[in-house]
Amino acid sequence: MEAVEMSSQHRSRPVVVGVDESASSRVALHWAAELAAATGTPLVLLHARIHGSADVASAPLPPYMRELVADAERCGVAHASVEIVSGNTVDLLHDRARHACLLVVGSYGDGAWSGTLVGHIALGLAGRVGCPVAVVRGARPGMPPARGGPIVAAVDDLRTGPGVLDTALLLARASAAPVLVAHCAADRSPSGTISPDDDAAAHRLVDWGMRWITDQAPDVAVAGEVIQDGVGRGLGDLAVSARAIVVGHHPQPATARSTMRRLIEFAPCPIVAVPARLDPYVPAGPEPGPADVATAQPSR
Repeated sequence: MEAVEMSSQHRSRPVVVGVDESASSRVALHWAAELAAATGTPLVLLHARIHGSADVASAPLPPYMRELVADAERCGVAHASVEIVSGNTVDLLHDRARHACLLVVGSYGDGAWSGTLVGHIALGLAGRVGCPVAVVRGARPGMPPARGGPIVAAVDDLRTGPGVLDTALLLARASAAPVLVAHCAADRSPSGTISPDDDAAAHRLVDWGMRWITDQAPDVAVAGEVIQDGVGRGLGDLAVSARAIVVGHHPQPATARSTMRRLIEFAPCPIVAVPARLDPYVPAGPEPGPADVATAQPSR
């Protein structure tokens, strides 16, 4: 397979996937391996050992780890390496994020709470590290993610939009999927409808996102949608048929019930959380232009 061309942001940095013996971990590994193979990116399998000797680097690989490496190679990964390190999983993955283009974790397992689809590791990483974090799952435990549908780029504003679009384009090109640029117009007037100004700003933002994708990759099919059902419900509905949803994340208290957290907990498809830029993106031309889009209050 010819490798997908990557941006300078992603080039040469590995995809890091947290692994253990769970079925959820194997699903995440396959997803990460297919991405790494399609982009020609190194793949790092990281396993954290909370108990046992700190000197684990020279120990023989356990059978399940050898199976995961073989799975990665069957997916076409050119370079897969293994790290078995003593320590806390969240802390170790947080540290590796400094040198990764993407962190990938599973979601189901003993760490998941009743009624949700995710455990503490995914919630401890998403939106809190310096690179995008993919939380991978299908609609049910043991079910792999859907292989059809669009990559949804959930653009919220110009602080998260460029990173969301860049990551969505990477996933789309790696999987030969279309991109759906979506914006949820959550601010409603007292009558319960979207104000004309908010509606116009939402469409400008979506149009800008579509142009961004087309300018970067004219060969990738792209569509746009302004959703007026509210952020959580709107993106939750899209998750049913999406291949993945890429969503931006603004710094918030750990207890905040953000849209990103709701999607990670309940959406039946992979969710990729992209951290916000320190400085807002400023378009070079007159589009999308309006200050209300660039400075809108984030909903994440």
